[in-house]
Amino acid sequence: MKAATASLAALLVAACGAGPTTSARVATSAASPQTTASPSPRPSPANSAGSFSIIDVAGPPALILKDTSPGQLAVSLNLSVGGYDASTRNLTELAIMFTSRGRWVQGGTFDLKVSTDTFAGKLVTCTYMSGRSSATITFTAPVAPAILSPRENVELARSVRTAVTFRISGHSTMFYVIALGRSSKAWSYPAGSSPTRALLDTSAFAPGPGFVALNQSFDLPDLRGTGFQSLDAHGQATQQNSVTWV
Repeated sequence: MKAATASLAALLVAACGAGPTTSARVATSAASPQTTASPSPRPSPANSAGSFSIIDVAGPPALILKDTSPGQLAVSLNLSVGGYDASTRNLTELAIMFTSRGRWVQGGTFDLKVSTDTFAGKLVTCTYMSGRSSATITFTAPVAPAILSPRENVELARSVRTAVTFRISGHSTMFYVIALGRSSKAWSYPAGSSPTRALLDTSAFAPGPGFVALNQSFDLPDLRGTGFQSLDAHGQATQQNSVTWV
């Protein structure tokens, strides 16, 4: 992947800010992006770290538009919460891709990574700008799901009924709980409208290191966008705890 070229100087994307009055603007109006922020409430220093990029992606030749106004663009948004290791566990990644007439627009992928607490449970507002044209996208980010037990780095007895308690969040469309050993795995798709517990058969696991993980897909029911041709969104969340099977 490579940085967006100068030919996309007219394509401006505002970074997404959490909270009803918070916004941060990122623009490719020069060779290197510039960032400004409104004087509204900010996350605490521990949660304010984030990074953004505007990148090209591999695939068929991208479309270079002379008119990059919102009405020429379809938008696909993907929100990814958490991850499988310590470096991603407390991160949320927001990726926005712009297409036109079914083709990806050159430089039209915006990627933002922030501490999960920055977005969790808050209204997120994104602003797209091109010349004098602008459009907004808003949605409420879900609170991160969590494995409540077993806790991280505990010894866990192998059993035909290994209990995993958890919290899912947001408007879940599908999720599952999985346990992994050195060469074995067990999983469950808990039933019910708001399940909080799953039982897994880990009796065949070998003693040693392993994991218990929760994977969730969700949508954003209050997603709103103005001025674009179309707008769709998808989300997924992951929480994983390391354990030692005994």
